[in-house]
Amino acid sequence: MPSDDSNLLAVERQRMIVDILRREGAVRNAELKELLGVSLVTIRSDLRELERQGECEIIWGGAVSKTPPTEYEVLLSERSQLHPEVKRRIGAKAATLVEAGQTVIIDAGSTAVEVVNNLSHELDYLRIVTPALNVATATAHFPNVELLMTGGILRHLTRSLVGPQVVRSLDQINADWTFLASGGFSIDHGVTTSNMLEVEVKRTMVRRAKNVVLVADSSKYEHVRSLNVAELRDLSHIITDSGLSDADMEAIEALGVQVLRV
Repeated sequence: MPSDDSNLLAVERQRMIVDILRREGAVRNAELKELLGVSLVTIRSDLRELERQGECEIIWGGAVSKTPPTEYEVLLSERSQLHPEVKRRIGAKAATLVEAGQTVIIDAGSTAVEVVNNLSHELDYLRIVTPALNVATATAHFPNVELLMTGGILRHLTRSLVGPQVVRSLDQINADWTFLASGGFSIDHGVTTSNMLEVEVKRTMVRRAKNVVLVADSSKYEHVRSLNVAELRDLSHIITDSGLSDADMEAIEALGVQVLRV
């Protein structure tokens, strides 16, 4: 159980809470308790102080920001409708990398789930590790696939689990592949995302696999989000579509990353 002997000072906690509010538009007490390692009493006290400062309005179970989020994220159900055929082709190509007997970590996202949707039903055995509900649901259709879901707190926007429990679960895994999703990627900034609760989960996924594959359509290229996940040179592959130019592909491959366009 979290205690109030956290190394974070109140002002540091509140600064982190404000950062989440400005990115997400809302926070939940249970998520903040896990993230900051303090009691619900402390979280409620911090939120009351932030409400007094005009940063948020307290609601049942959490608080909402009084200013619009600085980075807009689309619901998973809406993202699934964007470029569906491209995402299917990316997922199909990624699935060809997977062999029987391997352990695979799959990130949350509308492209990442297509890796599972395109796996061969002839695989004798495979272990899939994921924090994502949509990936877990897709995996349930494969009788020879062992599904390992992390613990954590559900983030409704992405239908994925977040928090320190996810990181602890992933830290026990030695995977052959991680299939990583992203809010954006570029040569200068690498793989980026906009959510503080998810960034450490993604970093752990990168760290725990022999091979890391970014699955992202070309519309994500040169889109830079505010939080860095990994440098492009940390990846083994990027699977994207033909919208990525020859010049950009060559520049990425010069970093030692294999680019597969579908």
